[in-house]
Amino acid sequence: MIKILRTLTICMLLFLAGCMKNESKLLFELPADMNATFRVVYYASDKRGGTTLENVAVITKGKGELKCPMRNPMLIYLYPGTGQIDPIVLYAERGDDIKITGSSPDPATWTIEGNEIDRMLSEWRTANASILKKADPADTNKAVAQYVGENPQSPLSPLLLLTVFSRRHDETLFRRLWQSLSGDALDHTWSRIAARADIPSGSVTTPGRLKSMAVRSLSNGIDTIRPDSVKGALLFFWNNGLNDRRQRFDSIKALAKEFPDSSSRLIADICLDPDSLSWRSPLRSDSLKDVARLWIPAGLADRRIMALGVPRTPFFIVISPDGHQRYRGDDTSEAFSAFRKTISSKPATAKP
Repeated sequence: MIKILRTLTICMLLFLAGCMKNESKLLFELPADMNATFRVVYYASDKRGGTTLENVAVITKGKGELKCPMRNPMLIYLYPGTGQIDPIVLYAERGDDIKITGSSPDPATWTIEGNEIDRMLSEWRTANASILKKADPADTNKAVAQYVGENPQSPLSPLLLLTVFSRRHDETLFRRLWQSLSGDALDHTWSRIAARADIPSGSVTTPGRLKSMAVRSLSNGIDTIRPDSVKGALLFFWNNGLNDRRQRFDSIKALAKEFPDSSSRLIADICLDPDSLSWRSPLRSDSLKDVARLWIPAGLADRRIMALGVPRTPFFIVISPDGHQRYRGDDTSEAFSAFRKTISSKPATAKP
């Protein structure tokens, strides 16, 4: 009898699983006087691969429903279209009905239910609504850092880092927080569904040290970057079409004049365009002296560039004589400040 009951139970579960549709639903219950269209974007995947899909949720008199075809768990990005810079992030599994409810047109006050992850996301978003409305990356990062620091094992922690935290504004803090994760937060599912190309394996690596690197040079054919031969190095990575190119290069020109002894420091601009003409043409209008004019045609796909962790252009890296990266980012003033400190710092001396 027991065997029969077990068999029936298994059959019923298989039947229910087979009946479950390959989709999730977004169900809206908002103010009755609200009529709107919301952009919805998500990354759907199966065993053969994945693709980014885009749709529109139509809200009429506060009501709306949108079916999202899917197989694997995924993140859904909902753009309310109310001037809010960042989208609302939802988590969905196959068969989920995700309810978005609210008595106000303000997305910050909406409650989202559907699964445990959505409940946690909704609670965090509501608790930090005033911060998110300001759209200040520093404040938002601080709020995420507080949660991650207090909840390193929570699956919400990696999702906040991947979808809310601005890695561009504080890569060092991002890396430190990511490396502090433990338990369920280490599941590779979170980085996979976020479709983050910079964390393909679910882990974050520390940007590599630079010992030496041979690069094509405008004046010498080939130059070798060797941080250990100077007091400090500043590398500026760029592509043609840079909006503030003149201001950036004028600043670099001034910095080179500030440190005229080119034998004791290295300042280099490195073009990542694939075409040599795109690299050479804008240099004709520059009057940079004692600055290495370099070119890496493979761009961000170059293995050395990937090892250095250059994520985009424009981008600065300041390197000390031991090859360690002292600054990474796109802020000119911060890069120059780090370069000056590196140049002025005294090298460590061996103890007798």
